Amino acid sequence: LIARAAEGSLRDALSLLDQAIAHGGGKLDEASTRDMLGAVDRSYLYTILRALAAQDGPGLVAAATQMAERSLSFESALQELASLLHRLALAQVVPQTVADDDPDAAAVRELAGAFAAEDLQLHYQIAAQGRAEIGLAPDEQAGFMMTLLRMLAFAPAAAEGVPAAPTVT
Repeated sequence: LIARAAEGSLRDALSLLDQAIAHGGGKLDEASTRDMLGAVDRSYLYTILRALAAQDGPGLVAAATQMAERSLSFESALQELASLLHRLALAQVVPQTVADDDPDAAAVRELAGAFAAEDLQLHYQIAAQGRAEIGLAPDEQAGFMMTLLRMLAFAPAAAEGVPAAPTVT
């Protein structure tokens, strides 16, 4: 988390590390570091991807609403979502890249199996484009939600060329 937030700068990484230790009361742990950085808990992203795989529009809206209630950064969420989609695509092509001792291994394997390879590629592109455009949206939440709705709208046809009809209520 710190390395990603520092974006390659050792000086920034050391500064963030000091801040994380201070924020955690002398202890460094993932939860307090995520909180300090405004990073998105991956459980939200797993919920979003499960809803997307199930074509569950209301589930997508509910997950985004929960994120907004926690004042999470939607720009960071799109970055993390693109990173996770990349990881799922990699797990499909090279399964051994998912280490057995990785705490997210079960979720990564489950989600990698829930999508066709071409869908992951499309969702990755949409997430990357959404991140690039989020500054143009009325607000971050709207930009994030529109990105999710694009993923839902551009899902593959349900059967025999009939467009999937996701519902958002």
